[in-house]
Amino acid sequence: MSDKNKPDPGLAELERAKVEAELSKKRLASTMSTLQERLKPANLASEAWGGVRDKGGELADNTMQTVKDKPVAASGIAAAILIFLARNPLMRVVSRLFNGRDDRDLVTTKVSRKDDNYDLAAPAVSRSIDEGASA
Repeated sequence: MSDKNKPDPGLAELERAKVEAELSKKRLASTMSTLQERLKPANLASEAWGGVRDKGGELADNTMQTVKDKPVAASGIAAAILIFLARNPLMRVVSRLFNGRDDRDLVTTKVSRKDDNYDLAAPAVSRSIDEGASA
């Protein structure tokens, strides 16, 4: 056999490299497609919501178990939260009980935070008895 009829080993190696490169391209394209699907905002939000839902359920289970184990402490915490949330109406009731008047008669003002040039010394305002009689 002559050298011209003999297959070139470099040519076979080149063909094998081309096939491997093509397979690598296809694997890379598949990986990119998978990543694009996973990184879609809807999929990310869905995964995050699932995680929050799982953690929320776990937190609720733990809270219920704690309430069952320590009902007095849980009642105290619930009462403290309730008092905190209802503090303004409670202060009005206590004010009426001790002062005989409602705090709605008080004059209040709001100071704009944009202007630092304000005077906190305001004149006292009082209502005379004659004002009510002349009306």
